[in-house]
Amino acid sequence: MSTLKDLLNVAIKQEQNSQKLYRKGMDIAQDEDSKKFFKRLHDEEVEHEKMLYNIRETELYDLDVEIKDPELLEMARSSHGSDDLYLPEDLSLQDVLEMAMKRENTARLRYEKAAALAKEDEVKELLSNLAREEENHRLHVEKYYKMHKGLFGEEI
Repeated sequence: MSTLKDLLNVAIKQEQNSQKLYRKGMDIAQDEDSKKFFKRLHDEEVEHEKMLYNIRETELYDLDVEIKDPELLEMARSSHGSDDLYLPEDLSLQDVLEMAMKRENTARLRYEKAAALAKEDEVKELLSNLAREEENHRLHVEKYYKMHKGLFGEEI
């Protein structure tokens, strides 16, 4: 039996993986602005992890709510592409940005789909909130990616 607590544990693991990716971005960034950008994203993921941890520990939701559809937990587990994040040593800044955009978008789509399938109100609300957070990150990364690639025109 899977519960809301299991779902929170999976989401916490994904936030930790995202922190790892953004630390890699900080490590390979050449200029101070890029380092600050990745640091901000990393810190946001740390805050998301803390939020999820606090939700779990303070039992803001009923954590024993059974998740009746096993697909929901699997969707959350694979929300960012995989359960464990492998980062090759030779990643470029562009590689990190592209991975980040893909991971954040995949997470948003999976959390939205899972929220739509969820039957329990508490699970639906949590998944919808997670989807919104992932979309905000995707937009930040996409904007930075476009700036990095010189793809902005009149938007600036």
